Amino acid sequence: MFNGIFIALITPFKAGKVDYAALTALIERQIAAGINGFCLLGTTAEPPALTDKETKDIL
Repeated sequence: MFNGIFIALITPFKAGKVDYAALTALIERQIAAGINGFCLLGTTAEPPALTDKETKDIL
């Protein structure tokens, strides 16, 4: 079903808000390196730090 390398990716924050530009850059860099997929919102500190809108926007 799934093939290749999948990684847990951090959600970067800047001044207490999601840094969408940095998140985009992280994703693009990992794709360029050959990563096949991501586990977003998968680290321990992110879920309680995000609003529902931020969660939807990230996904």
